[in-house]
This record gives sequence, C-alpha cells and structure tokens, in this order.
Amino acid sequence: MIAAQFDDVNGNGAGIAIKDLVTGDIPYGAEMQVRLPAGGYDIYHYAAEAYDEVTDDFIPGWADGGDNLATAKIAPGAAFWFKTATDCNVNIAGKILEDASKTVNVNAGIFSMIGNAYPADVNPNAVKWTGLTYGDEMQVRLDAGGYDIYHYVAEAYDEVKDDFVPGWADGGDNLVTTGVLKSGRGAWIKPGAAVSVTWENPIQ
Repeated sequence: MIAAQFDDVNGNGAGIAIKDLVTGDIPYGAEMQVRLPAGGYDIYHYAAEAYDEVTDDFIPGWADGGDNLATAKIAPGAAFWFKTATDCNVNIAGKILEDASKTVNVNAGIFSMIGNAYPADVNPNAVKWTGLTYGDEMQVRLDAGGYDIYHYVAEAYDEVKDDFVPGWADGGDNLVTTGVLKSGRGAWIKPGAAVSVTWENPIQ
C-alpha cells in the first residue's frame, strides 16, 4: 500500500495522472488499485500497448480496463495498492505540494485508504483530525505485510505526562508518540462518522 504524496509539475494540488505516477522497471501485468471514496477500486494494469489518445498510438504504460493510457489523477493524501508477480524497483514521480497543508475527507462506516500528503513520517496524534469518535480504527500497512492497528480512545496513557488523554493508542492503550505513518506508506482508516485529516507541510 503506497501513499500518493506528489502533485503534477503544474503544482495546482489536483494530483498526478496515473500514467505518470509510478515509473521504473515495471513488469507487464503489474496492477494498481486506487480506492474510491464510496468503496471499491479503480483498477489499472501495466500494459505493453496502452492506447495514447494524444499521439494516436500504442505505447507501454499504465492502462485502464479499456487498455487506454490512464490519464485519471490521484490526489496527494490518497493511497493505492501496487502488486506485481516479481520484485521490481519503482519510482514515485511528481512534485512536492507547495501548499502549507492538505485536507483529505473520509467517509463514515467504511475502510478508506489514506497517506500523508507530504514525504515525511507522521505521528497521527500530531495531525489535525475533525470528526473522530472513540473507537475509530486505523490500520498501518507494514513493509513485510500485515498491519499495526491503532484506535482512537478516550483514555490513552501518555507516558510523558503520566496521565490519560484522548488520542490514537496502540493495542496496550498507550498513546502513539512516534511517526508510525511512514513516508510513502498508506493506511486504512474506518471512522464511525465522516472525518477529515489535515496534513501539514514539514518544509513550510
């Protein structure tokens, strides 16, 4: 699960086209699944012959279900699945957002994929959330597979203050104090109500 952290070269905040997002030594048949706000996915595959409407030609690249070159955009702050049958090295292309912050909205009651909109590790308790309710769950994908699971609770133990405070907590109800949302990595979140998360630009 990879976080979308970059904008296109125009820097307008709309995101970068799928066809330009992931480059490198990509085997044909590799698959990208982009989570939709209401659930489900848009699915793209890396094809030997994707139809490029601009050049009226077939070229290697990311294609949609109709084998057309994928021009749909994915915005910073989203995340997507990337799967190949063999190991490969890829590059995530684009330009770092120039905005001081980026807000992402998440629907209630379903698992949505999110990722830090900026290339930096982030502590979820250092991020601005609106609409969280106690019991909301976040699953952070690990490099080797599987997840670290966190919950938003009324009483998370803060070791520094030796007190209990509201916040994201680990399985032992200890307050999360480190950047568990790694740069380039996505996470699942399932809120009980619609929420928004605002990522801050670390270089502003």
